[in-house]
Amino acid sequence: MTAIPEEILGLRVMVVRSMRRTAALHIVGNELHVRIPQRLGDERVATILQQKRPWIRTRVAEWQPVPPRRPRELVSGESFPYLGRNYRLKVLEGHRVGVCLSRGHLRATVRPGEQGAQRERRIRQYLEKWYRARALERLREKTNRYARQMGVAPAGISVRNFKSRWGSCNKTGYLVFNWNIIKAPHAIANYVVIHELCHLVHPNHSKDFWRLVSRHDDAYGEHRQWLKERADFLLGD
Repeated sequence: MTAIPEEILGLRVMVVRSMRRTAALHIVGNELHVRIPQRLGDERVATILQQKRPWIRTRVAEWQPVPPRRPRELVSGESFPYLGRNYRLKVLEGHRVGVCLSRGHLRATVRPGEQGAQRERRIRQYLEKWYRARALERLREKTNRYARQMGVAPAGISVRNFKSRWGSCNKTGYLVFNWNIIKAPHAIANYVVIHELCHLVHPNHSKDFWRLVSRHDDAYGEHRQWLKERADFLLGD
């Protein structure tokens, strides 16, 4: 018989049996809480944990310590986040300027004559333009998918650089997202999209609002906390 592992990916496995009907996994600190029906056998629990291993790995990665904030030098080798993964910057010289994601690198091409502070300024501009374009593209995809799932119809979406918020929904149902959210993992960006779409139904933060959020993101509390802890990192240069 297959035994329930004591540890998975550095998390201590804690099994909690109760009268619930389905299994649920939650990460609490350095523990993986596995809440299961009373009569579910150990072998079935072990199978569930094996099937959920990719999910567990993703969640562990999301909760890695916040990297120290350091001034950007905008030179080859620096790391930049995009949808939860870090990509190394590669600075090149050429006449087709801009930034693209290619072969696992963020390739920033500047004109040969641009050096020093001018080169740094250009790279910063090209990076922001790239992030904004990717944010609008991916957030539009996510908004359309969750809007269909929730049965709502936003008036439209755009992105901008908010200083202290991740999104907004106005009275006409138009959504605006902070483009920096595209640096966060998919699950975090999904939470922000779901949050703003829920405001189309409840234009407040009432219990009904949070109940609707939880229906489409049962880990929204963890995602909110993740954003609070990493806001400075995501919003930094």
